Amino acid sequence: MQYDIKKTLDEFNELMVDIRKSIPEQYGSFIDNKAALTKAGKIDEKTKWLLLLVAGVSQKCPICIPPAVKHCLEAGWKKEEILEACMVAVLVGGSSVMTYVTLVDKALQEFKK
Repeated sequence: MQYDIKKTLDEFNELMVDIRKSIPEQYGSFIDNKAALTKAGKIDEKTKWLLLLVAGVSQKCPICIPPAVKHCLEAGWKKEEILEACMVAVLVGGSSVMTYVTLVDKALQEFKK
């Protein structure tokens, strides 16, 4: 399976340039909201990133997965914990979601280099 994490994220970021320029206020609001919601509150930041990863997997978002994996690793989650949590997404989304768990595993390998 071909999936180049860096190439995919670079292409996404290139495509977002026009959107950021076209609607800077709305885009900025989205970024501010994301920052506020990922900060520790009643739920610690470490857990929030694992939740974001599981959501990204269940929603089949190849753009969401790598940054969430990176944050999870930086927060101290172990590979096995991350993969086990992602299997919950498979439980919710069905076997087609397993494809995105393989993207998680690939991201884990990339970020552990």
